[in-house]
Amino acid sequence: MCGYIKASHSEEAVKHEEFLGETWDPKRHVSEEPTDAYGDIRFTGSVQNVGKFFHDPDGFGFRRKAANYFSDQWNQFDVVSICIFIAGLACRLTTTAFYGGRIILALDFNIWCLRLMAIFTVNKNLGPKIIIVKRMMKDIFFFLFLLAVWVLAYGVANQAILIHNEERLDWIIRGAVYEPYLTIFGQIPSRIDNTDFDISQCTVPGTDPLKPKCPVLSDNNQPASPQWITIILLCIYLLFANILLLNLLIAMFNYTFQDVQDNTDKIWKFQRYGLIVEYHSQPPFPPPLIIFSHLHFLIEHIFCRPKTHKQFKEKLPWNQETGLLSWEAFMKENYLTDLHNELNQSTDNKIRDTSEKVGMMVDFLERDKERQCGIVEKRLAHLEEQALLSAKALNWIMNALKSKGYGCQDEVPLLLPNSKSIDTADMNSTEESDDGNPHYHLNARQLLYPASSVKRFPVPDEKVPWEVQFDAYSPTIYNSDSVSRANSENHKENPVGRTGLEGKGKLYWLGPNHALDPVITRWKRSSDDSVSKTGTKKVLEFFAIKRKKYELWAFPGGVLQLGETLPKRLKQLLNTKLQEEVQSMLGAATKVYEGYVDDPRNTDNAWVETTAINIHFDDTKHSVLEYLNTMCLQDSNTDVSVRWQVVDQKIPLYGNHKEILQKVAQIHNAHY
Repeated sequence: MCGYIKASHSEEAVKHEEFLGETWDPKRHVSEEPTDAYGDIRFTGSVQNVGKFFHDPDGFGFRRKAANYFSDQWNQFDVVSICIFIAGLACRLTTTAFYGGRIILALDFNIWCLRLMAIFTVNKNLGPKIIIVKRMMKDIFFFLFLLAVWVLAYGVANQAILIHNEERLDWIIRGAVYEPYLTIFGQIPSRIDNTDFDISQCTVPGTDPLKPKCPVLSDNNQPASPQWITIILLCIYLLFANILLLNLLIAMFNYTFQDVQDNTDKIWKFQRYGLIVEYHSQPPFPPPLIIFSHLHFLIEHIFCRPKTHKQFKEKLPWNQETGLLSWEAFMKENYLTDLHNELNQSTDNKIRDTSEKVGMMVDFLERDKERQCGIVEKRLAHLEEQALLSAKALNWIMNALKSKGYGCQDEVPLLLPNSKSIDTADMNSTEESDDGNPHYHLNARQLLYPASSVKRFPVPDEKVPWEVQFDAYSPTIYNSDSVSRANSENHKENPVGRTGLEGKGKLYWLGPNHALDPVITRWKRSSDDSVSKTGTKKVLEFFAIKRKKYELWAFPGGVLQLGETLPKRLKQLLNTKLQEEVQSMLGAATKVYEGYVDDPRNTDNAWVETTAINIHFDDTKHSVLEYLNTMCLQDSNTDVSVRWQVVDQKIPLYGNHKEILQKVAQIHNAHY
């Protein structure tokens, strides 16, 4: 800025640095003078910052006040800007360094503008962004070390290949550092590619200070260096600098932003507290109007009674704090009420409430059904008891009449059949299905043999017995690792009938393969250790296992090999001591079933016959039972799952295990 007005001069104005005459003509010659606006602002602001060192109402001392002052980065900006301002002001007061002072003040203005970012810390949205910028500056500082390695590696190599004996330091730095840096942003030098080379844009001897030195030239005034070398170097440099390093910088910025963004509220509140404390100790007017505050303090200090320092209030009195807490509690309750109402009106919450109500209704109906079933069972039991008593009474009456000589030609009907006939009827009923037809194996006639691609020959129900002629029957022979067609030498021995497959399949040998199925049971107990009941009958639980690739539960048994007394599957679950204890318990346990098993591994020549033995634990204090309970509580990572299952007819079980389980429930008079 200058104090020259062109309209008041009739001749052309001449600046101070262009004046070469011996006398000064104020009508033509102009002297640049700095304005006072920026100086006033910086001067008054500097006085305020210097005053902070000497204003010590808390009695900390000058050294501690200085340490606290310089610990703030914004105060460091203030000190740097003040020092630069003083240097620029000193230069502006001289004629030799007048223009240099302008440059210094321009740089100082840049720093002062950056200092103005401190006012944004009071804003909830912009405040955390200032912290992000600070942390990103640290990321850039460490990133520049990596970038400098690649810039220097490429720049020095490229300069050495293209330019020979460059002696000008400024052009060396320009070619080795400045041009590689600009290349990152897409400004490719023309001397890299010979197609863009122009000898008029450079100087061969390197004497023109405004032009770079030309590369080493050949006889046809073209660069002598092979251009493929510089192009390969450029491609590698751009690959690492533009793609790898810049993406690394973006990732660092993203991590910094996410780290600060997750704690935005805490950072803003902390910054806001510090800003309030700082501005509480500041005069009310900003620079340059702060001079009036300084004059007011000076007059007050000289002519008025000194006032005690007004401390920053960090804690409220008891009555004000009580009112604030009451207000916060009231607002908290209002917020929670609104939030609760909003959640209740949401679709997800309505669906959840409906699901809970439906679940409660289902539980109620199930409990009511169980109660009704229990009442019906009691009534049926009472009717059975009354019918039995009536039959006994009628037998007694008939016997009494017969003893008195009363009778008829017909024989006296038997009202109470003996137990033997009942047992015989039960056995016959197990051999036939509900519709009166004979019961044949079903699992042993599955079309696909388990764990293989071998298919059985289809066998209808009426062709299962060996006594029935079946001329078209031609099953495949399967012995685990070999498959062939049937021949007449194979003897069909399956006691139930045809299965559609000959050989021993996956069983150990031809003929019966004896298995052992230990049915380990206990009473289901509630939380108070009482036995649970369904209606009038107690509820049993049995120890079941299941392979994760199958859907059927089974007993921990299996086919016994020669010399074995316990199945392999049960040995895998128990240690040696418990195996011996279970072995001794099997001798005193109840045999539930012994005979043929409808197993999917059965063939015409090999089948499974099992012995099911029930081991029941009435007491919970038993070493084997405690071990099994512990095993069920553990999360097994193997392919076998173990669990205590409730004895119920709805459970999917392997083979004929459901019929065996029903007999166990009948033995213990338990629910099934």
